[in-house]
Amino acid sequence: MGSGTRFWLLTGLMVVMLVAPVAVWAQWGAIQRGIEATRPQPVQGLKPEEQSAPHNVADESVAGPGLASPMTFQNAQRPFSYTIPAGWRQESGNPTGDRVVFMKPGTTASFNFHFTQMVPSFPRKAAVDAGYKQAKEEMTIGKYMSVKRRNQGNVIGWETIETAEKGSGGFQRIQWQCYDGQNYYYSFMTACDPRQFPQHRAAMQQIIDSVRFSR
Repeated sequence: MGSGTRFWLLTGLMVVMLVAPVAVWAQWGAIQRGIEATRPQPVQGLKPEEQSAPHNVADESVAGPGLASPMTFQNAQRPFSYTIPAGWRQESGNPTGDRVVFMKPGTTASFNFHFTQMVPSFPRKAAVDAGYKQAKEEMTIGKYMSVKRRNQGNVIGWETIETAEKGSGGFQRIQWQCYDGQNYYYSFMTACDPRQFPQHRAAMQQIIDSVRFSR
């Protein structure tokens, strides 16, 4: 989530949050810290001639192979599952925990998720409505190529696909942000260098589409 996204969500919720408990703001801070932790970080120490090249993760000959076949993971803390394609490799985190990073060896394509619990009084519908509305507006200035509501049963949210020109931090992302009926906030995100996005877009979308909530 970039600086523009943080601005609109804070603005869109300001009136609602003024009447919410102080604890809500603490919860919002936890979301921001989690989001910053999952943003792709620039690679340091590259030679000048390497600056323009995609910063691929280590290939299989260096860091080992990816999954031999597609694998579905059931989260141990929350009622959702997701499927990682064959050839992708776990880079960090816990596949059944509260955050993880998978990548396609030798590319910049990645998937990560995180979640955090909001207080019961947090206005999840207002948050989703504000997020969706702002994303639709940002679509008109070229930040997104696609914006849509994405609900699954009692889970409500919105999905965005960034453009190559205005992606976040040099990455082009597909992201589903949503809340469940217990006011947990989730971010499911795939990303890669814009120059590799056309090649990996289908697999990235497939991962996002594979997320299933059981309740």
